[in-house]
Amino acid sequence: MTPALVGHREHTAEPGEEWTKVQRKGRRHLNRHQHTTLDHSNGNIPGSKPRPSFLSASDIEREHRRITDQWGTSMCCRQLQQIVASRPSGPSITHAVCFGLGSFDPDDGSWESRRRAHVQLAAFRCMVGQLQRINANPIRCLFQEPIFNSADKEFIRGLGYEVVDSPEGFQQVSSSALVFGVHLYRDVYAQAIDKHPPAIFIGTPQEVWEECHGSGSLDWVKLKELDERCDKVKFPEDTGYTTFSGTTIHWRRWDNV
Repeated sequence: MTPALVGHREHTAEPGEEWTKVQRKGRRHLNRHQHTTLDHSNGNIPGSKPRPSFLSASDIEREHRRITDQWGTSMCCRQLQQIVASRPSGPSITHAVCFGLGSFDPDDGSWESRRRAHVQLAAFRCMVGQLQRINANPIRCLFQEPIFNSADKEFIRGLGYEVVDSPEGFQQVSSSALVFGVHLYRDVYAQAIDKHPPAIFIGTPQEVWEECHGSGSLDWVKLKELDERCDKVKFPEDTGYTTFSGTTIHWRRWDNV
């Protein structure tokens, strides 16, 4: 069932959920050797050394295909498709910018981290694919993630997408953009919506920030403006995981173009 909107508002889950990261004791390599090719192109944190790649891009592609196939049969995927299909025509989406996806090849080899990145990418691609079919126009896709290593970048580029360095991703946000950023720091969100309210924004909503920090101390004018100009619907839960917990899809209303 598609979540209902009430007065352009949406009820979100309580954010007081405790987050636990399980550390693996050992690194399981999909290949017997470590891929140590380093990439000095855009996307690395200024002044830092590029992270080595433990997996190859083909390793990541195989894992992504497997996880996407599993997620594609889930209630989360079906509900997301219903939400996108149920939206009336609005601002045309010309490009989509994904922030802070995380690495598909984390240093600690964490299965939880890898799966989260793959599922979020699958959800991003699901939304973009549906919007392209609805609008009958191609959507340019960009990814800004400073912790991407060379294998991450090769994999993303192999899908036909662009990897950009900060602040290019922020500069690409416009009124015709889809912005996708799950569980990011406040300053990343602030930069993403600073100049233009995007047509679609997927991220932490104002009410969750207020519940965590208090409305009196939030003092975030741009987020409040975005909240007022959008219809909102809760992002479907990834059953058994916190992948999209406390995340909302903000759809800028047609009368606020």
